[in-house]
Amino acid sequence: MQEETLSKNVLIVGAGGIGTTLVDLLVPALERIQLKANITLMDGDIVETTNLGHQRFTQANVGIHKVSALSSRYAGKTEYVELTPAAENLRTAQQLEGYDLVVICVDRPHPRRLVHTLQTPWVDLRCSGDGWMILSSDSDASLVEQMTPDHEPMSCQVKGALDAGNLEFGFSVAGTFGAQWLIQNLRGRRGPIQSMGSL
Repeated sequence: MQEETLSKNVLIVGAGGIGTTLVDLLVPALERIQLKANITLMDGDIVETTNLGHQRFTQANVGIHKVSALSSRYAGKTEYVELTPAAENLRTAQQLEGYDLVVICVDRPHPRRLVHTLQTPWVDLRCSGDGWMILSSDSDASLVEQMTPDHEPMSCQVKGALDAGNLEFGFSVAGTFGAQWLIQNLRGRRGPIQSMGSL
């Protein structure tokens, strides 16, 4: 078990396929190893039926803010992890103040770039279909900039894949990477730096 440590403030931006996978891996793991963390979940989206299957929500969650549905899943069931929902989208640098570690798993370049300017450790989790790409505060800055071009928001599922009956799982790899990165950093160790691949 872990030695007594001060609880760190963690921000997870995005509660879609990557974010929900990350939280559902991370919270039980932190409870098991008795490692404290105050985790804020930030996302302004509401659960829709189109999210079911590749995001860890159920029909009962439809119409509820994603962060509220996700945090209520663990309400009253954790001793070491405190989850706080923030039903808002990341738009300004001020929203990033006061956190020790930041994870971003959204589909837009502007919030990613806000996170990339932080002096605190961060990890940027991305996926498309069965592929994933992860960058972190330890990645080369020119690579991070090059890999963050302007683009329209896009789902982690390739266009037409779900209609064709092909749900793709790159999001699960990205979420798993994020859970490992967070646990290592919460333990005071360096987490994995970056990754890219395809299932």
